[in-house]
Amino acid sequence: MKKDPGEDMAKPNNGRMETRAVPGQGLDPARFRDAMSRVAATVHIVTTNGPAGLAGITATSVASITDEPPMMLFCINKTSPSAARMIENGVFCINTLGPSHEAMADIFAGRTGHHLNERFTGGEWTKLVTGAPVLRSAAAAFDCRLVEAKSVMTHFVVIGAVEAADFGPEGGHLSYAHRQYGTV
Repeated sequence: MKKDPGEDMAKPNNGRMETRAVPGQGLDPARFRDAMSRVAATVHIVTTNGPAGLAGITATSVASITDEPPMMLFCINKTSPSAARMIENGVFCINTLGPSHEAMADIFAGRTGHHLNERFTGGEWTKLVTGAPVLRSAAAAFDCRLVEAKSVMTHFVVIGAVEAADFGPEGGHLSYAHRQYGTV
């Protein structure tokens, strides 16, 4: 009997989408990371500030969700010291990097030994609406208020409503593929 292609798709259940996949079955994590290393992505620094303190990370798992209302998401490992601060502060800014920001990307990725507040010693920082740090020289900045932090295996998928946006002059963007930086 031929199977309907729609049978394997997620189905709404009380307004929520439920999937039928069992996570982590059959694919070696190292092979998955090697395959993902070949997918080029724009590099961002995601920042926060508030009662929990200053924090920031380098992220490539960033996406816009909708433009009405404007919403974005990024993914962060649950074990990152910045994760708890971002969620508790309830605000974050996604700063899209240009080619000149490679050293900053390494700092916020934790490759240089800089931790939390120390990561903000370089660059010029300002604020828009939420109080999250905005990199003045960013190609684009999306200042967000936290809507939801969804726990998915080892990470949080953090969703925010964009309260303000700013951008610099047109030009290249810092990208990451094949485990090295490039320009898009």
